[in-house]
Amino acid sequence: MDLESHGATVARMFRRIAGDLSMLSDSEIEVSGITVEERTDRPAAAGGIHVSFRFGLEAGARVEHGAFMLPLDESISLGGNLMMAGPQQIEDLKAKGEITGPLRDAILEVGSFVAGALQSAMGTQGASAVKVDFEGCQGVQASVPPRLDYEEGAPLLVSRAAFRLGPGAPVEALLILPIGPLSAA
Repeated sequence: MDLESHGATVARMFRRIAGDLSMLSDSEIEVSGITVEERTDRPAAAGGIHVSFRFGLEAGARVEHGAFMLPLDESISLGGNLMMAGPQQIEDLKAKGEITGPLRDAILEVGSFVAGALQSAMGTQGASAVKVDFEGCQGVQASVPPRLDYEEGAPLLVSRAAFRLGPGAPVEALLILPIGPLSAA
């Protein structure tokens, strides 16, 4: 599969993630400006702390790893919405900037939604034999690549998109995928 074909697949995955997460946010999540590149290193997000939602893609006996990275404030908003917090409570959680207790559990649940969206997208791409498992999340500083079980030099597809949650300004989200399981599609 070439980069253009992978790009179309990854764009559908990004849109599926946004659609599934829209259910949590009580408002439409817009995704635009999707770019895709092939890399042989783990990328870093620019500006601010991001939450890296990590997952494993199992194809046969092999498991390869990827991540969906979203800025901390948007991750807190999604977790807060899942907790049914009101707008002021969510703003207070963002101002505090700590992911503990029920918010931590809610953000982990957001990660499960991301993995489920990827699983569904893989199925619609003809790769239903690929199993996607959520493997936790971590906070990542700006310009620091996410921690992944990844052999440096292996090919990755890295997609960046403008991700807008509700009326806020768009932020950059990253989707990092190993090429191997996508080739099964």
